[in-house]
Amino acid sequence: MTTNETRGITAEYALCVLFNIENNIEHHRLNFSLCNKLIASNICAICEANDLVPQIHIGKENGKTDFIGEVNGDKKTISLKTLTKKEGKICPQGGQPTYKSFHTYHPDCPIPSKKITRIQANSQRWNWIKDNIGEFLNKMQHWTFCCDYLILISNCDKIPSAELLFNKNYDFTKIKIEFNKEDYMESPHKKKVGELSEFSTNIYHVVDGEKINIGEFQIHFKSRNVIKFRFYKSLFV
Repeated sequence: MTTNETRGITAEYALCVLFNIENNIEHHRLNFSLCNKLIASNICAICEANDLVPQIHIGKENGKTDFIGEVNGDKKTISLKTLTKKEGKICPQGGQPTYKSFHTYHPDCPIPSKKITRIQANSQRWNWIKDNIGEFLNKMQHWTFCCDYLILISNCDKIPSAELLFNKNYDFTKIKIEFNKEDYMESPHKKKVGELSEFSTNIYHVVDGEKINIGEFQIHFKSRNVIKFRFYKSLFV
């Protein structure tokens, strides 16, 4: 099974191969079938059309930047992201922190008391997000486009296609944000008796009667305690 991590690492490796960049990516972490498809894709054409030359791979540092490159002699930072399908959701840098690290990324959010339940604690976090949704989304937008260039490779499971995605600099504090689910809840699982469903909700705004999807929140508590946010790709194309 190819995970999101495998796709991302394989994409970095493919870019290194295409631009003859030295790297120390372990081969056991790669999907070579996907790598061959990425090498045969339009990644080089997209970079060449924008005079972008990736030169140094630093993705293994687990920071916001995957590559250092050059455009017409000027140094540029590059972030590389992948999507399984043609459409999908893009995770910002720092977009899926643990419960604990959430408060490091968002220090204004009060830390729940250890004496209360998980549901009560996550309700407090969720209510803070809702009350500050405009500022929160502005921060997520900044963290998505934290590098000079964002290369997005979509449709990785079939025929990969690369594009440069650019920040549209929305001011979400001036947009009315709506939620599919207003309140945090852990409802009984529809198929697994005795289990609870993890919380998730889409957020959107309405323009002239048309629903414009912005992103999705998920709060996990089963395999990982994570608060995840991702933007819909369609918001930036």
